[in-house]
Amino acid sequence: MIYELHVRDLSMDPNSGIQHKGKFLGLAETKTKSPDGLQTGLDHIKSLGVTHIHLLPSFDYNSVDETKPEANRYNWGYDPLNYNVPEGSYSTDAYDGNVRIREFKKMVQTLHANGLRVILDVVYNHTSDTASNFNQFVPGYFYRHTEKGAYSNATACGNETASEKAMMRKYMVESVVYCATEYHLDGFRFDLMGVHDIETMNDISR
Repeated sequence: MIYELHVRDLSMDPNSGIQHKGKFLGLAETKTKSPDGLQTGLDHIKSLGVTHIHLLPSFDYNSVDETKPEANRYNWGYDPLNYNVPEGSYSTDAYDGNVRIREFKKMVQTLHANGLRVILDVVYNHTSDTASNFNQFVPGYFYRHTEKGAYSNATACGNETASEKAMMRKYMVESVVYCATEYHLDGFRFDLMGVHDIETMNDISR
């Protein structure tokens, strides 16, 4: 039984009874209750009989300025910036990389300790924009293009990545393996997986 959730949404409500609202650590809190005494957060999810938590994109995305938490900006997270880095706005200190890593791991560890497996939504099919790290590294290489040279747009985001190219495939494989081993994730949900070629997905599976 899979429960899809947005890290920020889970705990942001003023009545959540959760201390670390909107943070990775908010999902790691137990014994939290609403003002009416109802279970909230992790305890509420467990009471539903859930077996797997599906986290909406929780690695670094572009639309929320981590340096301005007071702006309280919101996004689903489908505009990836740095694929292998936990989202800073979900940590208690976006300025310290160690903190976001440690708190993400603490969240996963707590979910596991409570009998839940963790699935991460990953978005390799496009980047937040074309001024990406990929284009800084090798301009144009990591993306598909039309016959006229424009960026291909099967994702409706304006910059479809090219999983069939050797280094993009290598990046995706190594990124997923890194996330699985370093953060002990149990599974992945690939956004717009049909955009990727079958060989790459089989490589990732193996």
